[in-house]
Amino acid sequence: MNEETLQRPKWPIDLVLDRLTGYDIRVAAEAFSPAGWNGELPGRFVSSHELILPDNSKAGGLPLFFEGRLRRFCRQIGVVYVDLEAPGLVAEVAEGTFNFRGKIAVILRGPAVVQLSFPFKVERLPEEACNYWADLRLPLAQFDLPF
Repeated sequence: MNEETLQRPKWPIDLVLDRLTGYDIRVAAEAFSPAGWNGELPGRFVSSHELILPDNSKAGGLPLFFEGRLRRFCRQIGVVYVDLEAPGLVAEVAEGTFNFRGKIAVILRGPAVVQLSFPFKVERLPEEACNYWADLRLPLAQFDLPF
């Protein structure tokens, strides 16, 4: 067999993550592992149902989002994992339970290996602090154009 037949076809999520490698992103998470990535996936992942927040409250299945700088990603059959570093944002960022676009959600920061929830939600974080907070509150704040 030649090398071309052994390559997997690219999915749309592969193309999105290829373009975002090296950038600060926000992803919807099914589960995560706080451990580093040595080229292999961690053996144990924590779901949002098991997550205990820093204030000792439980996430209780709330939507879970992770923010961080995308180092790399891998896709297995129907499952996508991303390796996130700490975000490069210098301003104060959300961490914990927040009102995220009209719904209560848990937002955590990398470093972490994250299993993306389906349907895949990946977006680039705004670079300016004022846009970051507006993006958390408004449904499509990243696309607002000032006139």
